[in-house]
Amino acid sequence: MRRGHDFPLAALLIVLLALGVVGGTGYAWTQFNDRIAEDTDVESVVDPGGSDDRLPDAPGLPDASPSEPAEPAYEPPTFDTLTPTANRPRPVLLLLGDGWAAGDGASTEKASYAALLADDLGWDVRTVAESGAGYTVPGLGGSTILDMFAGAPLGSIDPDAVLVQAGYAGATDTKAVTRAIADLGEQIAADLPDTPVVAVSSFRPDGVKAKQEAKMTKAWRDLDGTLVLRPSKEGWADLPTGAAGNPLDAGHQTIATSLEQALRDSGLVPQS
Repeated sequence: MRRGHDFPLAALLIVLLALGVVGGTGYAWTQFNDRIAEDTDVESVVDPGGSDDRLPDAPGLPDASPSEPAEPAYEPPTFDTLTPTANRPRPVLLLLGDGWAAGDGASTEKASYAALLADDLGWDVRTVAESGAGYTVPGLGGSTILDMFAGAPLGSIDPDAVLVQAGYAGATDTKAVTRAIADLGEQIAADLPDTPVVAVSSFRPDGVKAKQEAKMTKAWRDLDGTLVLRPSKEGWADLPTGAAGNPLDAGHQTIATSLEQALRDSGLVPQS
């Protein structure tokens, strides 16, 4: 009879011992996991009593979540056509820019691309420009592009569209240039709401890198409703130039012709 009672007692002791080992192991594992989580600032994710026995991801591994969707491709805006009216027989274009917009390099004022645009389109082109001016660099008159816009007599000009043509002008701080572009775009939108804006990116003369031109382009594209033209990508940046790298008459003719086609494609100018 004693043997019959010894066996259940031994079995009971074995069961209790097993439970103690499992419980102790689970407690020790939890403490170990929590210590690792504390040391690595990663929340403990392992529950020894649960069905998920995954170890926590090692700190620094890339996030397994889906990557952000790619930025949508740039869609050039289209505009309403500028047509003559009884009160305004010639649509008014405000050309804001640097020395090229001012006609530097052209043999005469009539050979500048601003004058060629006016003659070819039958528009009234009002030019506000300074030689040597850039988005962050003042021109010969001491003004940046934003300064010139801020000082332009918008009330008397009353433009139907705005064309901006400028570059780095020797600047090296790309972030400052893109901030200045954003500021200019916002100021144009505030002062001339619903007015079409066309921006010409850098022609990439000496000293302007492709990445800088790309950053400038993106800054303009980030402004809703702005048509951005890229001479270096669209095949009209290779111009015959003369003194100080300014375009000769043929260069101004190329700029004018390219702008006219782009304005037609955008809808501002009727298709001929």
